[in-house]
Amino acid sequence: MKAFEKIVATTGNILIVIAALCLAGAIAIVSWMILWRWFGGTNHWELETSIYLIVAAVFLSSPYTLRTGGHIGMELLEATIHGSAEKWLGLIAGFVGLTMCLFLTWYGAEMTWTAFVMDERELGLFSPPVWPKYMTVPIGMSLTAAQYLCGISATIVSLKGSANV
Repeated sequence: MKAFEKIVATTGNILIVIAALCLAGAIAIVSWMILWRWFGGTNHWELETSIYLIVAAVFLSSPYTLRTGGHIGMELLEATIHGSAEKWLGLIAGFVGLTMCLFLTWYGAEMTWTAFVMDERELGLFSPPVWPKYMTVPIGMSLTAAQYLCGISATIVSLKGSANV
């Protein structure tokens, strides 16, 4: 399991760098768009491209955010319970999160494939294909599901350890 956890963590680290670059790109594009409009220019590709990059940043950063504890948690509930009850709550939350991520992976892959086959495009002047934007959903959510598996495994090991004490 340690090798799997290392692969998931390394892949998450790579994706967070890509997500940060996407976010930086979106910021640069929006800044350019504002400056260009101020000079009287018109925009064709800037808004759609920045939206693509922000969507990619959200989904690609999800595994890293989960691993580092950046997601919204049940902190109030966790603060009121202790010991194995807290671990059981974490285990239940892990399985719910895993289920949601697997559903989003499946549905995102289906959306991506359909958009690719049907050659769906954004409405507008630039009209890029939508499948690259959709593809970030199954990539990010499948790795987030893998990260949930790592967390579930660690919680189960912790529960077994506390039962032996």
